[in-house]
Amino acid sequence: MFGIFKRQNKGTIALFEGALAQSRNRVLYSEWGVPDTFDGRFDAMLLHLWPVFRDLKDDRAAQDLYDLTFKRMELALRETGTGDLAVGKNVRAMMKAFYGRLTTYNAAHSDADWKAALRRNLYGTVQDESFAVPDAMVDYARTLSIAPAREVA
Repeated sequence: MFGIFKRQNKGTIALFEGALAQSRNRVLYSEWGVPDTFDGRFDAMLLHLWPVFRDLKDDRAAQDLYDLTFKRMELALRETGTGDLAVGKNVRAMMKAFYGRLTTYNAAHSDADWKAALRRNLYGTVQDESFAVPDAMVDYARTLSIAPAREVA
């Protein structure tokens, strides 16, 4: 189990753990309605990792962070009882989602862009058609978009 951390240096682990801790902020779930599900938490984590990846200038560090992220996701899937045959398929879907989120968040500039991006991704599993992304969540995402990654993680 602890072998997943062998290749990563302490800085990479600290970046990941910092973003993960921010994504677990109770306000996201209790006040802003982010679904408190595996998918909701995954998307919250990606939202917090996005500025870290955006600001990383070292390709090796970015690759190490990417590798750690998906090793941890694989472990989380296994811990939730996902069978061996389904883990690879689910991780590949998560990787695709990761790239889609990064592209979408990089392109978001206005409040309308952020509302659409967050509704489609962070709140994508919310079934209520009348659900509107809270303005506070848009403001928070915009703050993440301008904050240096070291302040996020």
